[in-house]
Amino acid sequence: MAFDPFLLKNPFYSVTPFSYNKKRRNRYFLEKYDLMKRGENMEHIIFTIPPLPVLITGGEGLFKKGEKHVRREYSVFDLLYVIQGELFLTEDGDPHQIREGEYIILVPGLEHYGHQGCQDDTRYFWLHFQEPSYGFAQQGGENWTELKLKKGTFETPTLYHLKIPRKGKIDQKAFIEQQFRRLIDDSAQNSDLPLRKQLLFEELLIHLQKEAFHIPSASERVASEAQHYIDRHYKEKLSMEQLSAALHYHQDYITRCMQKAFGITPGQYANKAKVFEAKRLLSSTNDKMSSIAEQVGIDDPTYFSKLFKQIEGISPVEYRKMMKRNIE
Repeated sequence: MAFDPFLLKNPFYSVTPFSYNKKRRNRYFLEKYDLMKRGENMEHIIFTIPPLPVLITGGEGLFKKGEKHVRREYSVFDLLYVIQGELFLTEDGDPHQIREGEYIILVPGLEHYGHQGCQDDTRYFWLHFQEPSYGFAQQGGENWTELKLKKGTFETPTLYHLKIPRKGKIDQKAFIEQQFRRLIDDSAQNSDLPLRKQLLFEELLIHLQKEAFHIPSASERVASEAQHYIDRHYKEKLSMEQLSAALHYHQDYITRCMQKAFGITPGQYANKAKVFEAKRLLSSTNDKMSSIAEQVGIDDPTYFSKLFKQIEGISPVEYRKMMKRNIE
């Protein structure tokens, strides 16, 4: 491990943290082995909050073209965010490529190093933080309610699991980069600066958690409801009036939501569902065209053939012949 003078000035670090990091490594490998047995990966770091992890220090770095990260092993977490360029890092034998607008969280006790020189000048922010209690999981959470671990009382706080991806791409780059700049800015020598930075750091972690969520918008939820309803009823004579009554939304609103989410109208989605089922019947049965049309909710075989060709580019008869040739 390369010597860093900063290690001598910070109580959370040790130049030779062998016994401490050995315990961390052992726990890491045990958790990794347990997840691997279940066919899972250690894609998320889990923190139980409160309390939130504690910020130690941070800065901005630059690798010139051809330079690479030195070989190191810390006893704390190392969060790297690439502002410009690309980093090539290996941690615990796993190579990573961190592009502009992406971040990676390196785990305590694991050696990391640059396995390849930067292809262009690469600027990045880094933050070191501490949290003695953490774990790993393959899946993150969908929302804060799902991450609630234990409901609080009048005397104890509600506990949450903070599940942050170990590596991710940032959507709101402007906000994140502003937070990093404020975190590494030491120009204001106020006595409350460390506390203010801790609060900014907590905001940063919560934002990483929020970006990891996929919280559907109101229109996405309506589109999903419509999709599921059509999937169950497309074989019937389904009308927009029926769909509107079932979902309790106006017909025009449902149409706008589906166009925004899927790029097609409810009617177009229902037709695609009919043709998809027809393809299955054409390839797996010897039923007549009129029978297949009826089974997918179309009374007129001529209209069925026309719709099938419009969506698939070939007629139902041609599709059946093609599938039989493929089987033979």
